[in-house]
Amino acid sequence: MPIKCTLLGATTIITLGALGASPAYADDPQPLPGNPDVVVGYDNETEVFRAKAGPVETRACHRGDHHYEVTSYSNSHKAIGARQSNHNGTPNVITSTFSATVSGTVSMTWSANVSVKVDRLIAGAELGTGVNLSASLTASLGNSVSVSTQPRKTVTATYGVWRKKTIGTYTICAVRMQRGVKAWTPWRVGWYVVQH
Repeated sequence: MPIKCTLLGATTIITLGALGASPAYADDPQPLPGNPDVVVGYDNETEVFRAKAGPVETRACHRGDHHYEVTSYSNSHKAIGARQSNHNGTPNVITSTFSATVSGTVSMTWSANVSVKVDRLIAGAELGTGVNLSASLTASLGNSVSVSTQPRKTVTATYGVWRKKTIGTYTICAVRMQRGVKAWTPWRVGWYVVQH
């Protein structure tokens, strides 16, 4: 299934199979060849992965130090604007094009019953997922994606920011405090595409 993506004037055409499209899931949404500023993904929090790095057994733990150890993670898409859909009611393959209609910024969020240090959450999430993450990312206008739509199928595309949803333990050393934490940390601007 070919896909065409335009970001600030750059155009790339690839097939969805090359990106790990359904039914096979990829660990991470994949950047478009020739356009690494945008990614396309198909798996939104349905597949959970073990952390890429295990606990750091030999780390120094001085009073007041904060640590976040991730045990698992998944890919989570945060929409900017409305979901867009196109149904192909014909017996032929057609091309559906979707364009970003709004821009916006997605910031890191977390669920914890404790005061945390954002830089320690990001550092732990980066170690656990094996990718560089940000405290916030902006999805801008000027981005579109074109997808081949199979006969009698509907394609839905949502523009926004892919985040890494991490689950782990947050520790403040020498004060006997450990809490379970879920964090959603921005990773890449991109599209979440589903065909059904």
